[in-house]
Amino acid sequence: MKEKLAIVIPAYKADFLRDALESIASQTSQEFHLYIGDDNSPQDLYSIVRSFEGRIKMTYKKFEANLGGQDLVAHWDRCIAVTDNEEWIWLFSDDDVMGADCVETFLAGLSQNEGTDLFHFNIKVINRYGQLVKTCNPFPQRMAVNDFFSKRIQYQVNSTVVEYIFSRKKYVESGFVNFDLAWCSDDATWIEFGREGGIVTLAGPTVYFRESGINISSDLKDRSVVLRKINSSVAYIHWVKEFFKGNGITDLTSDFTKLKWISSTLFLSKAFSIEEKKSLIMDVMHELDYIKFVKPVKAYMYYLSLKSFMITLKKQKLNKPAASRLITAN
Repeated sequence: MKEKLAIVIPAYKADFLRDALESIASQTSQEFHLYIGDDNSPQDLYSIVRSFEGRIKMTYKKFEANLGGQDLVAHWDRCIAVTDNEEWIWLFSDDDVMGADCVETFLAGLSQNEGTDLFHFNIKVINRYGQLVKTCNPFPQRMAVNDFFSKRIQYQVNSTVVEYIFSRKKYVESGFVNFDLAWCSDDATWIEFGREGGIVTLAGPTVYFRESGINISSDLKDRSVVLRKINSSVAYIHWVKEFFKGNGITDLTSDFTKLKWISSTLFLSKAFSIEEKKSLIMDVMHELDYIKFVKPVKAYMYYLSLKSFMITLKKQKLNKPAASRLITAN
């Protein structure tokens, strides 16, 4: 009997794959089929996958060519193409962990939320050792997409790919929105998928997103990666403006809020000098026709620079007493 739910893992890294698969094998409901798309990884992923055969109903496919490095969204698409037309799709990952009752809660919630195309789980953040480092703000039970966009760019909620389950019907109709590095592709896609019914959060279960330091979201050191993220962020803002306008959706955010959000990725990176950051932000303002914000942005940049300096100074002061005690003790 074909299941209602396809769990899809576009896999490449072996580091935490066993933890991800263990969380899937431990689901209180096994009414799903797991699909693993190996993106021609240089690591032996199948040796890990094989140990779960018999515990999980699954299909493993190793692709002949690596695609995720060039077009991550295209890799997501080809992994979904391996599935067996299940009604619902959960695009998961090779390093995150799902709470044991996620599938059971989702299946129970289907009958209570007819007409919904997009379901969501609240998340917590763990580190590479599985230790809890952050509990993210919960979503409301149902969130309109303009509220989602507003809360996201003001950092009032976190959002990742792995906490959403979407209908195949909506996926076939719209597909994923594709930006370089898949940066902002998920947010844009959830806005597209949730346009009519909003985003429905299933109360109770938690998805644990891993900040491992080896995923693209953690990379603020590589100059080329940061620049590509900035370009994708600009493309996303252009997309949102057109999408909201075309669908009669009210934008709850100001242009200056959007500009601050785009700037934050650049400000957090230490790969650029202050002068380089100023020049890049000017480019963004010209691209988005936000040049009227030159003075406020300069003030905002000064504020962030001062804040960064004060944080560094505070860390230095905190370290000094410990050093003094160590010297005294010797």
